Amino acid sequence: MTRKPLVSLAAAWTLASTADSFLLFVLLWIAEPQGWSGAQTALLIVAIRLPTVAGGIVGGRAVDRFGPVRMMILDAIVRAVLMAALVVAGWQQQFSIWIVLGLCAVAGATTPLSYAAARTLVPRLVDDDLLPRANALLGLGDQLPMLLGAAAAGPAIALLGPGRAFLVPLALLLGVVAIAVRLPRRTGVRRSAEARSGWASGRVVGLIGLSVAYYFTYGPFDTVLPYFTREQLHSGVGGYTLLWVLFGAAALATLPLAPWLAGRRPGLVNAGGAIVWGLVTLPIVLTDSLPPAAAIFLLSGAVWGPYSAIEATALQRWADPASHGAMFGTQRALLSIAFPLGAAVGALAVDHVPPATILAVSALSCTVAGAVALGPLCRG
Repeated sequence: MTRKPLVSLAAAWTLASTADSFLLFVLLWIAEPQGWSGAQTALLIVAIRLPTVAGGIVGGRAVDRFGPVRMMILDAIVRAVLMAALVVAGWQQQFSIWIVLGLCAVAGATTPLSYAAARTLVPRLVDDDLLPRANALLGLGDQLPMLLGAAAAGPAIALLGPGRAFLVPLALLLGVVAIAVRLPRRTGVRRSAEARSGWASGRVVGLIGLSVAYYFTYGPFDTVLPYFTREQLHSGVGGYTLLWVLFGAAALATLPLAPWLAGRRPGLVNAGGAIVWGLVTLPIVLTDSLPPAAAIFLLSGAVWGPYSAIEATALQRWADPASHGAMFGTQRALLSIAFPLGAAVGALAVDHVPPATILAVSALSCTVAGAVALGPLCRG
């Protein structure tokens, strides 16, 4: 298989993921100015992600049955229509939280389709020995959206306002459709020597379990960081954007390490990564200005970078290709609910606890999650 379809797949997944990342960044930043309380923000985050559980479980099986390309196109079309509805609903720059909740909840149900489709296609486009490099390329869609979403959210809100800013994810999703319709639909894949029947083996469940715990304990950073930026760093949307841009840039810079690390013991590498991430991120709670916080986020992003690509390569090799869609759909469903639940906990806590305290607990909890998983996964 030539390199061109893989590059196209990576581009489509990056656009689809950036649309989702942008949506979340905008909603989190406009929550307070729109007059939404911490409890309402927590409800919004959970409600828009809860349908992802059903969407991932059912959608992943649909990927196996109907093909990954069709499901990626379906996801992009549905979400593009919903983003257009958000633009109309917020054209006067003021939202009803219930309208936002309803539209975003439907969008949440289809987002796992593109994730499962992209991961399922990779081993069908390249040979097994090229999987680590292919997943590193696809990893751009995991890391670059954080950079692009953060970089675009502030200017889009400033230039277009909170309602019309959703024209950005609408355009991104239309781009996904334009690319995905040209992806190959009939591809073959050979079963890896490491693969077992189905996908619910101990190593697979252990690695996915680590990610669920990691994403849940990391979640409060997204909802609490805007408060922390305003109150302790004495900065605005520019500072908030800078932190996430640096995080995303550093993650991209270390992504090329993923093929080398994936050839080691991926379970041990990713458990160790969770431990280190919590430890290097913890000092941010002691900062009271933007420059040292930016340096910490730069280091934090560098640790985060290779994680998803390492995990994807291991899962593709450990599970039967016939069940890749179901496996990655279920994984996405679990991660998509774990992260917003953690974020919702942060949103609820920020009404009663200082932001720095919440971030400290979050960082330490990531380290604990990695340490707990270290034993069971060290043989992976």
